[in-house]
Amino acid sequence: MQSTEEQTDPTIEPTMKELEDLLAHHSSEVLELRWDLHRNPCLSSDEQDSADRIERWLKERVHPTEILRNFGGTGLAAVFDSGKPGSNVIIRTEIDALPMDDTPELPHCSTRPGIAHKCGHDGHAAIVTAVSVLLEKYPLPAGKAILLYQPAEETGVGARAILADTRFPKLEASWAFGLHNVPGHPLGQILIKDGPFCPASEGMSIKIIGAPSHASEPQKGKNPARALSQMISSFCGLPSELGGLNSVGLVTPTSIHMGHNDFGISPGEAELCFTVRAENNRQLAILVNAMRERASLIGSAHGLQMEFVRHDPFPATVNTPEGVQILKQAFDRLGYEPEEIPVIFPWSEDFGEFLMRMPGAFFALGSGVDHPPLHSSEYDFPDQLIPKGALSLYTAARIAAGTERVHLSQEEY
Repeated sequence: MQSTEEQTDPTIEPTMKELEDLLAHHSSEVLELRWDLHRNPCLSSDEQDSADRIERWLKERVHPTEILRNFGGTGLAAVFDSGKPGSNVIIRTEIDALPMDDTPELPHCSTRPGIAHKCGHDGHAAIVTAVSVLLEKYPLPAGKAILLYQPAEETGVGARAILADTRFPKLEASWAFGLHNVPGHPLGQILIKDGPFCPASEGMSIKIIGAPSHASEPQKGKNPARALSQMISSFCGLPSELGGLNSVGLVTPTSIHMGHNDFGISPGEAELCFTVRAENNRQLAILVNAMRERASLIGSAHGLQMEFVRHDPFPATVNTPEGVQILKQAFDRLGYEPEEIPVIFPWSEDFGEFLMRMPGAFFALGSGVDHPPLHSSEYDFPDQLIPKGALSLYTAARIAAGTERVHLSQEEY
């Protein structure tokens, strides 16, 4: 159905009640979109169907100035232009799901076996779409709001693909804001932090190459088992051994493979996979280089060759002081009381790609103290977060749009 909302004077600040009433009026439509995305999840870099559903919803209910399809590959951007000079603000969500099975008891259970929204990106997309409802009736007083539906966050390539799209510079984005839901914290609790918010991380696979032999004569080959064991033991202790990595440095073995179910062959190859995390990009580089050097030394001692491959690199997500200040102003205007967290979250987010290029900030919303964790089979996004998330992002964009652009150099991060 087409929107019947009449735009108000953008210079007049809408009241909290007006915003809440408007979201309540459209809540069933926003919830249906969330459940529709959940029932029809898409894996990273294959989100065309999700983008189609979001675009249909937007065109039927609101009037974006412009919609950019295939943005960054399979993403989508909806631009709401106030028609007045000001800063242009990105409000970003992810739209990819995970290669997991869903909980069959859910009324909106995934209809696609082996694919499910177990990180809440369907809920984040619903939050950003709810912002469109607010923008439709209460436009920004200046600048543009860019609702960015980003693909491929889970694999760490989506934000870079958006930034590499030839259309991105034309948006002249000045600010970027985003959020994530976080189980283990009270429902609706806002969590913010200046500076590092999520760690830098990447995957590392190491192929160890020796030589096979008969299992009765392992000395005639080069079995990588001993080197494999030494690497696992050595790598996991590297963060504390190196020092200076705070408590965030972490090496997690994720896959180990050597040989086959054959008892007559001493294998000659093995592969190890790790996820490596550190508080910032510099510390991650130090840790990764130390792992490569240690692996090469261990391999050389056993007469083995090493091959290294990098996977899923995520930069650190580092909130800028200006971005955090705008969020605090927004929360204060809405009467929300955020909690400032003392340490960064352990998971990574490619939103950091945007914050290396423009000011902004990322925050979290508690999903409930006892809510199932992210990436677990029991997880489902708590719909109660949608109004608070939408009001927070909308208000932050309204404040940021009226500010002057802050120029940052990438070296600051």
